Amino acid sequence: MMNDSIGIRSLAISFGGIIRTNDYWLENFPELIPQEKPKRVRISHSREFTSGQNVLDIWSQAVAPYLSDPFRGNVERRVVDIDESSLTLEYRAAKDALNAAQISPQEVDLMIVASLFPQQLGHGNAVYLAQKLGLNCPAWNLESTCSSALVALQNAHALIQTGAYRNVLVVVSHTASQTVDDADSLAWSMGDAAGAFIVDRLKPNQGILASKIVSTAATCGAYVHELVTDAQGQPQIRTRTGENVSTLAETSVDFVRTCCEGVAAAAGLTLADIDFFAFNTPTAWYTSVCTQALGINAAKTINLYPRYANIGSVMAIANLYHAAHECKISENSLVLVYTKGASATAAATIMRWGDVALGSVPTSPLSLTQEPEKIHLAEIQKSSISREKLLAASLQQQRQMLETYLLEWLSHSLQIPISQINQDQPLTLLLGSLMGFLFKTQIENDLKVQVPIEKFFGENNLNHLIEMLLNQLALTKVLASTSLVNTDTEEREQLTL
Repeated sequence: MMNDSIGIRSLAISFGGIIRTNDYWLENFPELIPQEKPKRVRISHSREFTSGQNVLDIWSQAVAPYLSDPFRGNVERRVVDIDESSLTLEYRAAKDALNAAQISPQEVDLMIVASLFPQQLGHGNAVYLAQKLGLNCPAWNLESTCSSALVALQNAHALIQTGAYRNVLVVVSHTASQTVDDADSLAWSMGDAAGAFIVDRLKPNQGILASKIVSTAATCGAYVHELVTDAQGQPQIRTRTGENVSTLAETSVDFVRTCCEGVAAAAGLTLADIDFFAFNTPTAWYTSVCTQALGINAAKTINLYPRYANIGSVMAIANLYHAAHECKISENSLVLVYTKGASATAAATIMRWGDVALGSVPTSPLSLTQEPEKIHLAEIQKSSISREKLLAASLQQQRQMLETYLLEWLSHSLQIPISQINQDQPLTLLLGSLMGFLFKTQIENDLKVQVPIEKFFGENNLNHLIEMLLNQLALTKVLASTSLVNTDTEEREQLTL
């Protein structure tokens, strides 16, 4: 427990100057948008949510309501204008945080900067930002993807605690719109922002109470960053989803439970004691995943995804800023912040909120209402197939049953006739990564088999998937018959003795 009254003194956020709505893709990349709006996918799990529920059940049911939207819950995102960069966003947020705290640049003892992605290739923005701000103190770069803000907060707390520094300015940014191809649907979810906060000594009993940080090495490969050249021949980082992207869903519940329950125990509290939860929101449904995994009231949190989309490491700061601005948290509120960074760390921090000064209010959204996010349950559909029925059928019957089952799921999910589904078409083109993950989850729950996520990537098609499932069933039959033979042999031996 860290009850030494060190925490956030001021908070500010800054966004790209362009508010880009879905109309941008409808006008410029209509081929990315399904011609028919798909209906909600029916997930075959009917249980109520509990803290011990199956991980994929929670994720699948949280995702399902958004499958009726071709943009998957994306509404608006802020992206940098032609004269903006990660450095300009960081500068605005840092100046705002300093002004809110009434601290001059010369009074800052240390600055920690996390730029995803920095303005230049190579090292991060720290030294350039320090120069632009006119700081006289050390400044260094730190990076832990979407958990950068909480990791930097823990570092700042520890350094002030030891007496090495009096205060620390933390600045994080996320400008992923510059690294994705607008012709890739991944671009729908990418926003640009920066956030900054001053870490300092607060009133007695306020500030950070405990932190819990764990590795997310299991998600390595979820995203791929490649060096390419742009139209002018200049080097540029290009981001795309990787073949390990399903681990983001598969690990989501375990990480949020490990970090949040762990940090509560370290602070000597329970989750019921927390007044407000700030979760990172890399997707429209992530808040629902977290609240259901922890069994907490959705009224105790906030979901800014429709307004800002995925703003990476700035999500935690933006959620805290808006929660304080909208009076969802106030002085002495117990606040738990959770973030999960792919290929990095997951982190949770509990703090007793101080008299935090806020920077200027961001530009209002163009089209959003203030209706709070609700948690939706998916519609229920009983599967027409089971592992037992398949094992009792002949090989030819198994093939026909699997083909019918898979085609019916695809037809219903994609809202197209079965006759229009090309079984030789790669599944990744037919489904995309999100629908592919749900397809995998449905098969595993209905048939009680493990389907490698690789079967939904590359050139793998529906016929390949059927062959793999038939092999799995054949192996199951062989193992079952071997087990029976061994049992009979043991019984005969016992009778002989």
